Formats: sequence, structure tokens, C-alpha cells
Amino acid sequence: MTHDSAVAAARGLGAPVQVEPKPTVRTPNVAVVLVTWNRKEMIARVLEDLAAQTFPPHHLDVVVCDNASTDGTPELLRERFNPERIVDNPTDQAHKPRFRPAGPGAGPNTLGFRSLSIIRNGANFGGCGGFNTDFAFVERFLDGADSPARPDYMWLVDDDVRMPPDTCARLVRTAEADPAIGLVGTRTVHIDNPSETIETTIYFNPATGLMDDHPHPGHRLEASHREWAGRVGGPKGVHEYTGLREVDVVSACSMLARWSAVREVGFWDWRYFIYCDDADWCMRFAKAGRRVVLNLDATVLHTPWHYKLTPARLYYAQRNVVWMMEKVLPERELRAVVARRLRSLLRDALHASLMRRHFHAEIIRRTASDICAGRAGKLDFEGPPAQPLGEALAHARLFSADARIALLCPDARSLDAAGALRERAAAAAAERGLPAPRFVEVVRNTVPGAHDAPPPGVERVVYAPRWASRLRRAAILTARRPDAAVVFDQTNDFPLFAGRFNLHTEARATDQCRVERDTLAGRGRFLLAWLGAAARCALYVLRLRPFRSGEKYGGFPRETVSA
Repeated sequence: MTHDSAVAAARGLGAPVQVEPKPTVRTPNVAVVLVTWNRKEMIARVLEDLAAQTFPPHHLDVVVCDNASTDGTPELLRERFNPERIVDNPTDQAHKPRFRPAGPGAGPNTLGFRSLSIIRNGANFGGCGGFNTDFAFVERFLDGADSPARPDYMWLVDDDVRMPPDTCARLVRTAEADPAIGLVGTRTVHIDNPSETIETTIYFNPATGLMDDHPHPGHRLEASHREWAGRVGGPKGVHEYTGLREVDVVSACSMLARWSAVREVGFWDWRYFIYCDDADWCMRFAKAGRRVVLNLDATVLHTPWHYKLTPARLYYAQRNVVWMMEKVLPERELRAVVARRLRSLLRDALHASLMRRHFHAEIIRRTASDICAGRAGKLDFEGPPAQPLGEALAHARLFSADARIALLCPDARSLDAAGALRERAAAAAAERGLPAPRFVEVVRNTVPGAHDAPPPGVERVVYAPRWASRLRRAAILTARRPDAAVVFDQTNDFPLFAGRFNLHTEARATDQCRVERDTLAGRGRFLLAWLGAAARCALYVLRLRPFRSGEKYGGFPRETVSA
């Protein structure tokens, strides 16, 4: 008896049953987009990780946007991986691309992708402009109706991550399971300690304009998140994570986007350069009715974002979050929240100026001013350039037995770094055959060891956080005037008034520092500029309205604009 006859007999039928063949499951197409700038070996490692994915590589079309690197990145990628396409983009605005073939690539690429394309931007447009360049390339070169590479999904990947082989497959399976999902994010673990999770759930708090690991009170996901976080041990740390979580925001260090939703929602806000561009996109996806979810089983290894923070990077984060809030908050809430944010920025700028962080103060002032002026793109002032410590001391004429340098130590990390800086300064003086300067440590009394005897040859002044104590100690040091002050990690709460120079260094890298002059005239000019910024902020809040735009780069979905 044949198999079909046996099936028919079992059902009590006289005729054989026609067994339908199982339908073939179609493998989705994924356009993988990356942005890089002067990190050629990092981007090469990420491409090799992509080639090792369990997701079929012949369904991956990989696009790398190089933001005008000067370290030979495009050349290395061409020589090592043999891309099919090399395209120049000589535009001066990322949201107005002008793609121009730079000659055919040799192909086929050595990594096994269906295609590998390299875009060479004529300028550095930041992560935001770089990804917008990628999006425009995918739309133009891969999205044809009859193109075998027409994407179902676009996977955004940072150039400094590492990833397990199953990351892509897990993200795609999540998106395929629910057509309502627009974005799928990835759990981020510490690149130096993979057992430690450094980022999972991200929620937007409209009352503060800040992102947080936990939803704010009254958030629709507050109860379910509290139950989940209590069960697993929290959203960060060394815990076991699995499953999906619905969130407000997922990070673009590894983010899968449904391409049809991208066409509906639009690309990234062209004004941002870096930071908040991915959060803005997530909020727009949600406003368009698309789910934003996090797959806890899909992981990437990454450096914690706060390790990379500088005053200039904070400028972008603080400027862009206000513009993002203009898209998602109703008018009354928007004015109140933005007014608080601008007051905070102006207050921080004054405090930084008082605490010998003048270039940082100017960047904070510009943040507030540029928010109001709508100044987009890259910050045009990042402070004095870094230089070797020895050169900095020589520039400030501090290689002298009469020179005194105040080391401002508000915490244990800076006190430890003070010792390293003194040793490096002594070594630099010896190399030049010059006398080393003298040092005075200005230590907050809450720092462990603050009241211990200082190292031989070093003075120590201990202050309390009360203003009366700080001002008394500042008066003492004004009478015994130091020639310069060292600020570690842009952190200081001691108002030292004396000293011609400020030396800014990082506690982890005291061999480099930035030198700025500190004069009464400079402080006066800053105060006048600050007063002008305060007036602009007040006028801006009075005129503030929710932002609406139908533009592809940063606009709302069309149906939202017309509603």
C-alpha cells in the first residue's frame, strides 16, 4: 500500500489523498548599514563578524559609509574585502547626497555577502549624517521593484561593536514574528566584560526630557517593567536575560528596522550630527503606530557610551534632546520642560566658568544659544587642542622652581591622578634639563586620605563643600598665588581665582592636556555672551511651538502632519 493509500484508508476514504507540499519559507533580505571614521581596523573586524553570522550571508547587502577618514579606511576595505561598488558622495550636506560612481569595484567581495558597497563622503557628517547617507544609498541602489536585493529590513550597526554569530538571525526572527514591529534593538554587554550587561530597556520621561532604564510613574509599561526588573535583578549588571521587552528607545549600535516602515517614517533628523538621532527615530516610529522592541537574546559587545563623553559630545546630546522633545510633547508641557532644560544649561555654564572650566562653560553656553538659533550640524568650537604634558608646561612657562601649580582634587580619582601627573611633570622637566614646578593639592575633605600628610615637597589645602569653607581657602590661595590650575575630567567645585592658566586633563591619561588662559577680561567677555544667551532663551521659550515637518530627513509621517 502506498503512503497516500494508507492515509486514505485511515480516514475511511476510497480515493488517495493528495498531500500538498510544504510551502517554501522565503529568507528576508537585510541591508546592513555602517558608518566609520578613522577606525579602519575596527570596521574591518565588524565586517568579519558580519561574515560569520548564521543568517545567510547571500541575503546581506552591506553598505559602509566612510566619513572622510584620513587613516586609509577606504583603501584598506577595498584591498582586503574587494567590494562590488565604490561610490563617492561629494556633497556638503548629508541630507542632499550626490552619489557618483568612483569606478566599479572588482567583486565579488571576499566576505560572501551578496554585495559590499563603500561610500566615500567628502566630509565628516557624524553618525547621523553617515547613516542618512547609507539610507539614501539603500533607497537608490537596492530598493528597485525588480531588484533581488530589495530590502525587507535594514540593520544599523556601529563600527566599534563585536557580535556573536546569531545576532542577525535573532533580530530578523523577532521582526518576522509580528508585522507591527518597526524596530528591534539589541542587548548591549560590556566589551571588556561580556558577562556584564550595560544597556537593555530605555524609556523617555516627558517631564524631564531624559532617557532612563526604568519607565517614569504613569508610563503604560511601568507595572510590567517593575515586575520584570524585580524578577531578573534589574536592567543592568550580571543577570540572566531572555525574551522581548517593549520599550521607547533602542540603541543604534545594533538596531533592525523594517524597511517599509522606514519609507513611511522617514530618515534621521539631518540636524543632529551625533546623539539622540536614534531616540528621535524610535519616538517617530512609535508615533506612526509601529512597535519598538528589545530582543534580550540578541547581543552585541560595546564600550559604555559614557566612556566617550566629552564637553563637545555633551553639546550634541543636550542640544538634540530639546529638538526631539519639540516633536513629541504637547505645547504646554513642551514649554515647561524646555524652560527647565535651558535654565539648567545656563546655570551649568556659569558654574563651569566659576570653577576654572572656561572652554567647557563656553560649550554649555553655546548649547543653549544654538538650541534657540536652530544651529544644526557640527559644533564649531571644541576648546583648545590636546598636547603632550611637557609641551603644555613649557608653553605656559611652568618649568621653573618658582612656578606653583594647583591640582584640583574633588574626588579620589583625581587625587590618584594628581600623583601620576606630578611624576610625568618631573620626568618632562628632567628631559629638558629644567627645574620641575612645585605643586599644591587642593583636596575636598570627603576624599579618602584628604587629611593625611601630603607627599614630600607637596603642599595640601583641604576644603569642605560649604561655600564659606571654599571661599576662605580660595582667599588663602589668592594670597599665595599659583601660576596654573589642573582640572581633571572637567570636574571641579573649588573656585580658585588666581592663576594665569588652566590645564585640563583626564585622570586616565595625564600625559595629555589642554591649555587655556584665564584672565579677568576673558571672564568678562564670557559673562556678556552668557547674558545674551539668557535673553535668547527667554524669547525662545515664549515663542516655542511643537515642531512639525513632512521632510524625509527628520520629519513626521505624512498622516501625522495632516492630522
